[in-house]
Amino acid sequence: MAEVYGRRGGGDGVLHTYIRELSQMPLLDPTLLTRTQAEDLVALFSEVASRPALSTDEELRRPDRQALDAWAMRYLFGEDADAAGRAVERALRDLVIERTQRTVSGREQQQKAVRRTVFDPAPLASRVLMDCGVQPKFIEFLPEDFGPSVEVDVPAHEDLPARLGDSLMDQGDVLVGDRALITGLDDGHAAAVVALLTAEPRFSGSVQLPLAEDIAQAAVDKWSRRWSEWKAGVEKAIREVLPKAAQAQRRSLVARELEERAGLLPRTLVVE
Repeated sequence: MAEVYGRRGGGDGVLHTYIRELSQMPLLDPTLLTRTQAEDLVALFSEVASRPALSTDEELRRPDRQALDAWAMRYLFGEDADAAGRAVERALRDLVIERTQRTVSGREQQQKAVRRTVFDPAPLASRVLMDCGVQPKFIEFLPEDFGPSVEVDVPAHEDLPARLGDSLMDQGDVLVGDRALITGLDDGHAAAVVALLTAEPRFSGSVQLPLAEDIAQAAVDKWSRRWSEWKAGVEKAIREVLPKAAQAQRRSLVARELEERAGLLPRTLVVE
């Protein structure tokens, strides 16, 4: 709330809000809740509030946080809760990336006059990410109204690349590393999950996909083309800012920094 509504102080510390401006914030009015709703909300919130806050990515994977968010989405959006929840999560992740980029940009401006003796990949990674934008997410390529859907549960998993099973034994499976993460899907839905985990490798939870396999596959094809374009554009931008053969190690450092900022797995980008 402070980030969105707070007054800018020219970089002078935490943003602040005056009391008279509180009415502009979309805060929940507790008097509108029934007793049961209030008790449920307090119980869910208390569980989250009783532990230290984690990073955004870790926070969104916590069962207690997911339960609280699911309650809020149902209260606010009713039947559209699932779609709203996914939209809010995507917006939140994008906002975190944007704020991180701005923070790095601010540090870069403050340090312009400082001669650095150690190469710092952060400013270049931030600049490339701002120029090229964040990676395309598969969910963004699904039609707004794709008709009947199927819910696929993506379990928590290791931070390893996702791929389709390529043998008779594991056809239709989604593999993470060498282990089967999800089994028994048809090819289109399995490809959709792989696309989802390629751009958001730490995603876990349920995802709604079109029941029609051809619609899911069409979205995968559109995402794949855009993913290849984005990846090639980022790799080209890194090579352009560090074009010399002797700068190969620095290109790798920038790529690893950018991957971390975008929430991608290491070595997703190839710039050697």
